[in-house]
Amino acid sequence: MSRALILILLLVGLIAASPPHKYTKKKGGKGHHYWNATENDALYTWEQAEGYLECEEFLNFPNLGQETKDLKLDERGYVRKQGKPRALEHMCPTRDCVPDVNSTEESPGCGFKRRTLKSGNWTTTNINLGRVDWFRDAYKRLAPYRGGEGNSLKTRIGMGVPIITKWYLDANYTVISATMSFYVPSLYQKNPPASLNKDVRVEQWDEVVTYSRTWGGTRDDVEYWPQSAKQFDYLSEALSREDLKWYSYLRLTGSYIGRKEVMLADRDIVVREIKEKGPDSGVESE
Repeated sequence: MSRALILILLLVGLIAASPPHKYTKKKGGKGHHYWNATENDALYTWEQAEGYLECEEFLNFPNLGQETKDLKLDERGYVRKQGKPRALEHMCPTRDCVPDVNSTEESPGCGFKRRTLKSGNWTTTNINLGRVDWFRDAYKRLAPYRGGEGNSLKTRIGMGVPIITKWYLDANYTVISATMSFYVPSLYQKNPPASLNKDVRVEQWDEVVTYSRTWGGTRDDVEYWPQSAKQFDYLSEALSREDLKWYSYLRLTGSYIGRKEVMLADRDIVVREIKEKGPDSGVESE
């Protein structure tokens, strides 16, 4: 599978990850899928919303011409081609966010957020990459567990955010498999109910240091969906500048309402997991 096809799969997945609802910029929306984007834009600077200071070289768009008339400037006067992401501080008080996903841990450089995600239980299913609707297929398989009919308690337990998709690559950087995971809410973390579906498993993830970039907007934005490929490139460049090592054969995407993230995992931590778990780790050895 070529790099171009990998990126296409990522983009299709991110499109499919968007809920069928339209985002609202008005007050009064009901349910988790509505959020006040105007309030988010007013309360949080770009740095606060993204969670890191953006590198200036990633913000310089000198040849946009007439396109700039409909685009916003950030606090430093740079044109932003993508929407401001929903701030985790705006979201997590009302959603069950993964612990420390909104960490204030200081990043060692510009262009990315460094955070340590604590060990926790997730419900996971394999993604069928042969399907065009692979994201929705996996999502619908996981949904009964959170809804109650798919777990041993027969109780609606909900889910935490973000939804995490893991992409496993081989030595040639070809996607060999992928998984989708929902975070088990905090109320059920210590003793999660068993899955009643053989294709949905409850698994405990080890603590891991991740490096991430984010972007926002809606799926109708012209420049929204191409962001995934560009953001992974920017993330790699920013980490290389700080001489940070990431694990080359694992890529992650995180999906929230109004916020998308690309993530890379700290190399030393993943390598240690491979040594401890062997082939069961599911990732390529470096």
